[in-house]
Amino acid sequence: MKLYISTLILFIFFSGCSTAEPPITEYRIAAKPVVHSVKADGCSSHSVKVAAAFSSSSLMSMDMNYAIGDNKQYKYSQSLYSTSPNYVITSQVLQLLREMQLFETVQISKSRSRNDYILEITIDDFMQYFSKDEKSSYSNVMISFSLIDTKSSKSIATKTFNSRVDTKTLDAEGGVVALSLALEEVLNDSSAWFSEVCK
Repeated sequence: MKLYISTLILFIFFSGCSTAEPPITEYRIAAKPVVHSVKADGCSSHSVKVAAAFSSSSLMSMDMNYAIGDNKQYKYSQSLYSTSPNYVITSQVLQLLREMQLFETVQISKSRSRNDYILEITIDDFMQYFSKDEKSSYSNVMISFSLIDTKSSKSIATKTFNSRVDTKTLDAEGGVVALSLALEEVLNDSSAWFSEVCK
């Protein structure tokens, strides 16, 4: 009986000393590019496969990284992406091309069908940056596209797009909102480029 009471007292004591960890917040990248209807028939009889984006391993995870100054990089401890940036960007480009209706068909990277072209995507930058004094912040998105002819394996067209958006708040949420806006601008600019390539 005494052992039971002693155990109960110890349990209550240590329970009172324990601290609850703050919950992890997950953020979605929510770019909403504007899709305009354009007259470009150069690709209308061709198919394209959107390859999975090339990126650093950090962009293939749900971790949210940020940089301070020129050399320091950290990871938000209580914030995560709900889906990896690599996957989101690949999906956004796939959806954009389908909505633009420039190609006869637009296939995912895992499709076994033969295609006339492959679109390669390289995510050169996708991160929130803080000044050295941590009093200001911006998000930067840089993505390169290359349209490859599958028969000749030669690049038909290549273009890099970059967008920088200042954050409204100096935290993870502010970074994600700015990243979404920067990605939106990159997708809008790339849609105009796709239209030119397909003329």
